[in-house]
This record gives sequence, C-alpha cells and structure tokens, in this order.
Amino acid sequence: MDIGKYIKELLILHDCVILPGLGGFVANYRSAEINEMLKIISPPSKSILFNRNIYHNDGLLIGHISGMTGINYKDAEIQVQGFTEKILKTTGSGVKFVIDELGFFFMDKEKKLQFQAEPGMNFLIESYSLHDIHFKELYAHAEKAAKSQVYISQPDSGIRRRKTVRALIYAGIAASLLAAVVLMPFKAGFLNYSDLRLFRIDDKSHDNIITGNEINVTENLPEAKSGTYNIEITPAEFHIVAGSFREFGNARELMKKLEGQGFVTRILSSGGEYFRVSAGNYPNIQDANLALSEIRLLPGLDSAWLLKD
Repeated sequence: MDIGKYIKELLILHDCVILPGLGGFVANYRSAEINEMLKIISPPSKSILFNRNIYHNDGLLIGHISGMTGINYKDAEIQVQGFTEKILKTTGSGVKFVIDELGFFFMDKEKKLQFQAEPGMNFLIESYSLHDIHFKELYAHAEKAAKSQVYISQPDSGIRRRKTVRALIYAGIAASLLAAVVLMPFKAGFLNYSDLRLFRIDDKSHDNIITGNEINVTENLPEAKSGTYNIEITPAEFHIVAGSFREFGNARELMKKLEGQGFVTRILSSGGEYFRVSAGNYPNIQDANLALSEIRLLPGLDSAWLLKD
C-alpha cells in the first residue's frame, strides 16, 4: 500500500498530518513574493516541515486510509505501523527513504531522523497550477534637455555687443564682394543677379537661423519622474466547476483534459474532502452564464455548474 499517497492527499487539506510513532508533517505558509534580483514573482505557497516531537496518533491518517480503501480501522493502523518501521529500518542502514513528490528521510551524523522536503512542491490548493513568473523591469527614461540656438538681429541701442566669429566672417565676405563690384567696369544691363548666388538662401530648413548678434536660449525639459503605481485588480466572483472529486488523482486527470482543450484550470477548496476543478472564473454573473452555456455543450461537461466565491 502506498501510504505516502494518502499523506500527500491530507497535506493539501490539513496543516498537520501525523505519522504515529515517528513525527508530524507540518505546513509552512509563505505569501506571494517578488525577487527583485532574479526578476521572479512567486505565488503563495505551502511547503512541508517535519516535527519529530509530534508523534501521538490523532487518527487522521489511519481514518483517511480506512475510508479511501474500504479496509477496517485496525487493518489500516497495521499498514501505517509497517510503513513507519520500514522508514526506520531503511534510514538506519544509511539509505534514504524517499516519498515521491514529498521528500525523503535520512539519519544524520548523530543518528537522529531528519526529513528533507522536495524543493518546489506547493501544497496550497489555491495556488495549484500556478508557477513562478519571470518579468522584465520597466524604466522611465528622462528626456535629454533640448538646447536650441536662435540668432536675432536687434537695433543698435548704444550698448556694445559681442560679435560672433561667424558674423565677422560673413561681414568680411560681403565687404570684399562689394569692393569688387564698385571697382570693376559697369554697364547697364550687364549685371547678372545669378552671380550673387553666394547669398542665396537654401530652401532646406536649418536648426540654427543666423541673422545678427548671437543670443543663446536654452530650454530644459522636465525629467520624467519614475514612481510606483497601485493597480486595483477586481477578484473573480464566479467559477465554472467542471467536476468535484474525493480523490485528488481524479481531479488532476480532469484538469489535464481541460488544459488540453485550452482551459485555464485550478483546484478550488470546498472546506471538506472534495476537490473541485474550476474551468474558468469571471467577475460577473452575465459573463459566467455565457461561458457556462458554451462549456456544457462539450462532451462530458453537461453537468458543469457555477460557484460564487
């Protein structure tokens, strides 16, 4: 008999499962967390610890085995006792005793029984089928300060202004050209204005317009501020229950079947010993009823029903 299977079933619904004469498996709850360094969001979890000081028989494990297998309480107790003796015998010989998807027992250097839980196992029913999510951090980038230069021609107000090097160069070119025009022989009608193409304005737009003395105007744009924003998420209120089972294995088979058809599934706690399989959740009754009518058309799901949180 696979006693480990029944221990795992009880750990999903209970916070402590005692293996009489050996110790108790105790739940260790952890809330959802964000690992900033690894960029991982982890769902709420329920891991398992082992306490050797809790070993008195409370009847939970034996009663569960009796009810699930149909054997009487005394025979179930004998099966559990044999399981405990096997653990002590195996670990006493220096070999690990493994319970699949739960962990393993071993003897330490001081010959004390220890338990190591299997990493990554989550027994929190509300988080079933939820996994770690890797995310990329978003940054708010501040725009670089924009700097523009505008050169404006202003009337002389008697105040001596600094002339830029570029203005002196253009003034020198203009004076040289003017002297050449005055000194050369001139006949009416012989002046070709296209020869003055040195001062022709290019049709292309320029960032800098130079018409006189230089005035620097610097415009600084405000930096974008980064911050934390709270996003309110409205919880789903209606679940479509595709099936309800006493055995977790049957619930898991239905989940695999639904996920193969594209449904997002999860296990809902009933507050008892039943595992309800959700095929979707919706925030209002209208959307839930619409989805329910479509799901009931699928083979084997005609008895699906709604459950309100």
